[in-house]
Amino acid sequence: MRSTNHLALAILSLIVICSCNEQASEKEHQNYSLKGTLFKKVSIDHSQINFNNQLTETDTFNYFNYPYIYMGGGVSVADFNNDGLPDIYFTGNMVENKLYLNKGDLKFDDVTVASGTAGDGSWMHGATICDINNDGLKDIYISISGRNKVCRNQLFVNQGVNENGIPVFKELAKKYGIDDPGHSTQSTFFDYDNDGDLDLYVANYPITDFKTPSFFYSQMIKHPQMHSSDHLYRNNGDGTFVNVTEEAGLLSFSLSLSATVTDLNNDGYKDIYISSDFASPDFCYINNGDGTFKDVTAQSLRQTSYYGMGTDIADFNNDGYMDILQVDMTPEDHRRNKENMAGMNTAGFYELVDLGLHHQYMYNTLQLNRGLDDAGNPQFSNIAKIAGVSSTDWSWSPLFADFDNDGWKDIFISNGTRRDINNNDFFNKLDAERQVYFKATTEKSKSNELDNVHKMPSEPIANYIFKNNGDLTFEKKIEAWGLEEKGFSNGATYADLDNDGDLELIINNIDHVADIYENRSNDVGKHYIKVNFEGPDQNKMGIGTKATVWSGAQMQVSELTLSRGYQSSVEPILYFGLGENTKIDSLLVVWPNGKYELKKQVAVDQSLTFNYNEANHVYEKPALDKPLFTKTDEALLPKHKENTFNDFDVQVLLPHKMSNFGPALCVADVNKDGLDDYFVGTATGSNGAIYLQQPDGSFEKIDFQPEEDKMYEDLGATFVDIDNDGDLDLYIVSGGYEFRDDKNYQDRVYVNIDGEFTKATLPQITGSGSCIRPYDYDGDGDLDLFIGGRLSPANYPYPGTSYLLRNDSKKDDANFSVVTEDVIPGIAEVGMVTDAIWTDFNNDNKADLVVVGEWMPIKVYINKGNKFEDQTAEFFDQNMTGWWFSIDSGDFDNDGDTDYIVGNLGRNYKYQAAEGKPFKVYANDFDDNNESDIVLSYQNSGDEYPVRGRGCSSQQIPAIKAKYKDYKSFSQANVVDIYGDEELENSLHYSVENFGSIYLENTEDGYKVHYLPNEAQLAPINDILVKDWNNDGQLDIVVAGNLFSSEVETPRADAGIGLCLLGDGKGGFTPLSYEESGIFMPYDVKQMSKITVGGKEGFVSVSNQGPTQMYYIEK
Repeated sequence: MRSTNHLALAILSLIVICSCNEQASEKEHQNYSLKGTLFKKVSIDHSQINFNNQLTETDTFNYFNYPYIYMGGGVSVADFNNDGLPDIYFTGNMVENKLYLNKGDLKFDDVTVASGTAGDGSWMHGATICDINNDGLKDIYISISGRNKVCRNQLFVNQGVNENGIPVFKELAKKYGIDDPGHSTQSTFFDYDNDGDLDLYVANYPITDFKTPSFFYSQMIKHPQMHSSDHLYRNNGDGTFVNVTEEAGLLSFSLSLSATVTDLNNDGYKDIYISSDFASPDFCYINNGDGTFKDVTAQSLRQTSYYGMGTDIADFNNDGYMDILQVDMTPEDHRRNKENMAGMNTAGFYELVDLGLHHQYMYNTLQLNRGLDDAGNPQFSNIAKIAGVSSTDWSWSPLFADFDNDGWKDIFISNGTRRDINNNDFFNKLDAERQVYFKATTEKSKSNELDNVHKMPSEPIANYIFKNNGDLTFEKKIEAWGLEEKGFSNGATYADLDNDGDLELIINNIDHVADIYENRSNDVGKHYIKVNFEGPDQNKMGIGTKATVWSGAQMQVSELTLSRGYQSSVEPILYFGLGENTKIDSLLVVWPNGKYELKKQVAVDQSLTFNYNEANHVYEKPALDKPLFTKTDEALLPKHKENTFNDFDVQVLLPHKMSNFGPALCVADVNKDGLDDYFVGTATGSNGAIYLQQPDGSFEKIDFQPEEDKMYEDLGATFVDIDNDGDLDLYIVSGGYEFRDDKNYQDRVYVNIDGEFTKATLPQITGSGSCIRPYDYDGDGDLDLFIGGRLSPANYPYPGTSYLLRNDSKKDDANFSVVTEDVIPGIAEVGMVTDAIWTDFNNDNKADLVVVGEWMPIKVYINKGNKFEDQTAEFFDQNMTGWWFSIDSGDFDNDGDTDYIVGNLGRNYKYQAAEGKPFKVYANDFDDNNESDIVLSYQNSGDEYPVRGRGCSSQQIPAIKAKYKDYKSFSQANVVDIYGDEELENSLHYSVENFGSIYLENTEDGYKVHYLPNEAQLAPINDILVKDWNNDGQLDIVVAGNLFSSEVETPRADAGIGLCLLGDGKGGFTPLSYEESGIFMPYDVKQMSKITVGGKEGFVSVSNQGPTQMYYIEK
């Protein structure tokens, strides 16, 4: 089982849970469809909320002299007068803050003046709710920034209500020692040292030149200063705080836009995630439990957003682990994307990586928490693409909440920037005008900056909202849920403003009145539970407390953290939607110090309060169940090193590098001692080696290749008895992209003569290959070889050259003949082959050949005796083209025939495809320069557009820049407009409508396609191992992959960590979590092979630029 929710699982082992059938029989409400939209905007006349974060731009104060002007304000919700109704507080930048008291029925009174909460005219950002003096009254902490060198944060302490029932506040930040002088954006209160009182973390955004080079960021990170750092204040317990940033290990440089706190590794201590703008990296701080933190960003996350804005953390997939949502600024719309997004510079991108600033991409990231690694660090995979939430334009505040009360947390994202400050055309024109201006005048005056501001494009955008489908994916519901109104939104929060059991939305807008959206999900019979806390004396609101709800077959976990999203705080109550469940089986509350209380058979549709003093049990962490696989020490195994080569210098618009597909791997008992040995290949510049297993399970490296063989790159390999002398020889397929077709791609064979491997002569095979599959196709008693051709160097996506080699060898003398076209006509240039399998595909007891590859259909060559015929069309009446990387077989439904698992690119990649919405490639010499050009295209809003922008496209074909003189005209042009209908028609052209990895079921009526679970769609599947791994009599599969070599505008595919899927013998598969399987391969895994080491069965894997790993199953 997962270590998720250890306490909850331990306690539930003592509880008898009511069955789902019993729950279903006790439904009290019928689930009616909602008439109208889920949300209904509340009019200003009704709510009386007229707050407007109005910006007044002048010649002396505007974007050009204060580029942070559009960062907006926040909004927070709390019951400030303790009347049982949540009130609302807005912060303003150039206007006063506003406090509105809730009068019921979604009506509010503006009590700003009487309450003393308007502020002092500073540039206000985040509003954080707290109870600073533990008097039971909610206080407000304000994060302040602006043009001043020193900006002091403010604290409005609630003094209680006056004679009119209005809460009155007094500003006392300095008294408490938390008038932070940084340029702050957001703050959060939490108990970092578990001493019972609440400490304070302040996220700061120091004033920085946006054109600062990457080296500056790396130096600032290496040598951080207190004035430009975020700050941690420890609560002394006597009404004062002290800055402990440096001693806590948090002194850093970061352009912090949000700080979100939760327990990421379930150890009982609160951790911190910092979202940072521009090249400055995010920080994932894990609490060491001794008053210090360690940054595990590089160890825990494979990638982050580049322009990191707001964040929220919650368990969106109900597995008990906290996941992270971070937003960026990439538009979903093609036109806005091409007008506003600059192309990423390859050299600049890798400079950031080399400087330790991580892999950062201009997309939202949804970090799925996979569990803890061997060092206890949480491990995350970005699944934003498969989730459908990667591109939401210029986004600010992401919020997880169950808006439709179905038991799954949905996503709201506020977005919009008052002016398009990344508009390429505007700034290109402005730069040109300024150059002319400064050359033409010698006067000490300047152009009218305000006029330039007004010329800057401005386009309001609708906020985004997504419904959680419960399968790691979300469905966009902007119009369906009533949020189609466009604007410029920043801070946002949610609360049950009318106390009816569903969550309203409150949004702070620039240059527009704030929005209140009434939630109407309770109109359709959905149930809920609200959980309130009466905490201990030093933490009255119970900040940091976790609640777990079991209802029917579902578990939900939430943690009380108020600062969420962007510059905003949520109501200090936990909400759980329950769908149609009419009873809660169990509700567990765990306080920050480990004390817990459990209630069983809880009624729904109520607000329930838990008191700290009634929690009489203390949690003891249970031991974990042993995972299925155990990993050996990878430090003792070889590590692959790739040679340096920039493929994009050859073909600038490649979708990914083609030179990083190694290394090769194969396993066999080479020396006949009864122990499995293995060979691992290398990149150009070094030689591979054989590793002989020793009786103690260790391996001895055997170097056998001559020095001159270092020029080859090893892509495929197999041990095979080529000369029929009873021992195993070694065939190695050469590949790569670095060279044109020449001798460096020559395959090699090493004949085993008395235990020594000697290189033998092969026919001339100088194509860049991928795989080797032995089979005695002619039945003469020796093994013939199919060699898959991977690519045509410098000529993507043209096919490589595949070969069929007939084995004519004699003892100690390898001899092959190329018989490709004679035996398998048409297969020589079948495509960019990645894998192949000899198998009885048509159930006639003869081995056929099935070949898969990039931009290829699943090709089927049927054995007709002396020849093989392409009968692909006989088996597939649908478009089966994909980026297929692997194939393996087994009888997964126990019906006596052979089924297949076929690994594809997956559905968690920038490139998406679906039926009727193909992803395409065209290749042609479009500009007549004797070089092949690449055009990748996709569907957007019903038309076909180029994937790459004007800048990148014109690097390949300079005439594009002349034809489309600005980004706007390019953004409005489709592929036919840009490249010409005739030219595209005459191009090499491939189209893909499916990137999903599949289970291909062999039925009486032909083959039926089933998609593997979404857990298997998170990354490319580069290799597959089929075996009954858990010894239950049913075939299981282990898959692994990733694709780290993507071009830099495309986030690399790195969400795969290896996956074991247990078969049920009926064609169904259940994915195991990392903690259940023990498999953790977060590398660019290329190949795997089964192996037995020390008498224990398992597998070995190799990765590009990564380690060799071995996993085994304890007997």
